[in-house]
Amino acid sequence: MVNVHVHQFTRRGDVVDAAAMEEFHKQWGAYQKLVDSNVLSHREVGGILHEAVLALARPFSFVDIACGDASLTKTALTGTPVTHYHGIDLSQPAIDLAATNLEGMLFEADLDHEDFVVALEDRPEPTDVAWCGLSLHHLETGQKRDLIRAIHGSTASFLMIYEPARRDGEDRKSWIDRFLATHKLRWSMLSPAEWDHIAHHIATCDFPETASGWLELGREAGFSRARELFADPTDTLRVFRYDR
Repeated sequence: MVNVHVHQFTRRGDVVDAAAMEEFHKQWGAYQKLVDSNVLSHREVGGILHEAVLALARPFSFVDIACGDASLTKTALTGTPVTHYHGIDLSQPAIDLAATNLEGMLFEADLDHEDFVVALEDRPEPTDVAWCGLSLHHLETGQKRDLIRAIHGSTASFLMIYEPARRDGEDRKSWIDRFLATHKLRWSMLSPAEWDHIAHHIATCDFPETASGWLELGREAGFSRARELFADPTDTLRVFRYDR
């Protein structure tokens, strides 16, 4: 059985993405509806992550940045030779949910309620694989660059991210307009109040890079190879992989 260790840390300086995390707390139930209905392609993305870690063909350690409730990574890591899981999140309720979800898994797990950059810089040894899903886009470009650089410094094999991405040449406002117009009908499982809340969050807290911009951030951080692995059916969300 897994031993899950939850760690609390004193925050040093400004917490990255505090406003976005406050919004996250309010919309957890709505977000779970989106996950359960797979309109965000979680099943496909989890399968891509599963195949990527299986291809390592050896035991590995794994860090889950902005882990949330760890549901996607729990599924992706099932049946793999993962030896240690490290989840990091700024949301205490998310950490609590992750601790419950990871009970019964066959690997050691540490869950940190802490700022992402601080947690990665304080790691005593590199992890093999790093993952971050639907969180980096809340940061400004410079903050994204700093975080990916910190991930590069603490990751021995590769980083994968799943994030909103603008088309090349598309500005932020055009992407937001396209995203909301595309998903309003697809997200019919949401109540009008839930839709309005998420739409407000997207309009105020989402800062996606272009696809080529996401790739360039990885190269600037020191990764030797950056590539796109997947685009969702709406062409608004993409998976990127960065290799040492």
